[in-house]
Amino acid sequence: MINNRRYKIGNAQTIGRREIESNYFSTAYNDAGNLLAVLADGTIDHPNGRRAAIMAVEHCVYALSRYAQQAQANQYMLETALQVNKRIKDEIYTGTTPRLSLAMILLANNTLSYFNVGANRIYLYNGYNERVLGDNPNGSYSKGGCELSAKNVIGILSAGVHTVTHPMERIRLIGAEQEIYDKAQSLIETVRGKGLNNQLNATALLIEVVK
Repeated sequence: MINNRRYKIGNAQTIGRREIESNYFSTAYNDAGNLLAVLADGTIDHPNGRRAAIMAVEHCVYALSRYAQQAQANQYMLETALQVNKRIKDEIYTGTTPRLSLAMILLANNTLSYFNVGANRIYLYNGYNERVLGDNPNGSYSKGGCELSAKNVIGILSAGVHTVTHPMERIRLIGAEQEIYDKAQSLIETVRGKGLNNQLNATALLIEVVK
């Protein structure tokens, strides 16, 4: 668990029934104190899927250092995603080029900006309700933003979590009186407890707004 005065961060994951862990994630701050959280999922059970996910996350974290000069958070994240896509096509040239799911959130002051493409989902929890941020119909991307309040929790969940857990399960676990790291662990333990034969890689990345 990582703490600072404004946010608490927790994460957990399982490889599921896959042979290769193709979920990769990170959180990072820039010099302005903005927090980036990113989750990438290489969508084939293949070494190139993991390679693409690692490449995507590392590129997004590197790009965060330039955010202070950007006028719009959503435009910065869209441009970063396009750069990631180009880099994957340019640098992964053997075997099958993987498709990639990429979710990013940027927290600055009391504002959340998000970008999402693919199978991951971004949720906002206020203690009693779950709100999906964005929609990705027919493979398109979504972007937007909202204001945050103290005790809000933002969840970035891979398909291996949100497709096998019910919204009420997630609301109950994230609303529990636990540290944010333990909430993420509880989500993944719930996924494991279902014992699915086709369980995907499952990753939960949670951020709690302290104040």
